[in-house]
Amino acid sequence: MNARGKVSVIIPNYNYANYVGQAIESVLSQTYRNIEVIVVNNGSTDNSLEVLEKYREKIVLVDQENLGQSGSRKSGLSRATGEYISFLDADDFWEPEKIERQIALFSNKTELVYCGISRYDEVNQKISSIDIPSYRGDCSYAFIDFPAVSIVLSGESTSIFTRSLFEQVGGFDPELNSSAGWDFFRRCSKFTEFDFVPEPLTNYRLHSSNMSNSSANSISDIRRAYGKMFADELWILPRWKVHRTIFALEYSFFKTYLKKGEWVAALKTGMGIFFSKKY
Repeated sequence: MNARGKVSVIIPNYNYANYVGQAIESVLSQTYRNIEVIVVNNGSTDNSLEVLEKYREKIVLVDQENLGQSGSRKSGLSRATGEYISFLDADDFWEPEKIERQIALFSNKTELVYCGISRYDEVNQKISSIDIPSYRGDCSYAFIDFPAVSIVLSGESTSIFTRSLFEQVGGFDPELNSSAGWDFFRRCSKFTEFDFVPEPLTNYRLHSSNMSNSSANSISDIRRAYGKMFADELWILPRWKVHRTIFALEYSFFKTYLKKGEWVAALKTGMGIFFSKKY
């Protein structure tokens, strides 16, 4: 494995003109220089193209109709030439040493490396919290034992993985949305060990447009992702463990609905948990 191989950084963008410039700058300022930056403008209706035109000489720009998150990823990957692949959400940004610190951890056993995150509060313009990674080595167990937990923190914006792993695993599932990253990493865990840089090298921006703000849509998508795992021939699980995982997952949804004051959804979920004969 080439320790100084090219890293293809793919930035999908939809109506993030206010943020995408900072995302691009954070990649261009990396201490690791063997990179290419691919920005997919996914049918934006704001002034994103005007912002992106300023970087024409420094990026590969793909301007297309809105093909959704999976279509944006697919377009970016079709242009990628690197040995390593990384995604950066257009509203997030990196610390300068991120790629260099992560690339140093790759080996024949480890083809996926991620890092810690800082949660950047857009309203107050400051870091509100820091999340430190917990899972390295064989992480396949964690996707069962810790339902609804982000095993690879913040998903795509923190991770770098080899092109060969991506091709072996089969990429992102276009049938999934917010949980597509979780599903991808879950499948990766059967083929490689994970490692991480503990420092928060990715800044995850908190603002009103975050996809994760829609709890109903996210929860529905997560349920589909878990259903896919239970049907996966590489994840043959005893019935009791499936039931235990579903119970823990649904209980986490129940708490999410309560926290957000979505009382009807919380009641329905709670009734399903506590009166189901499955558990």
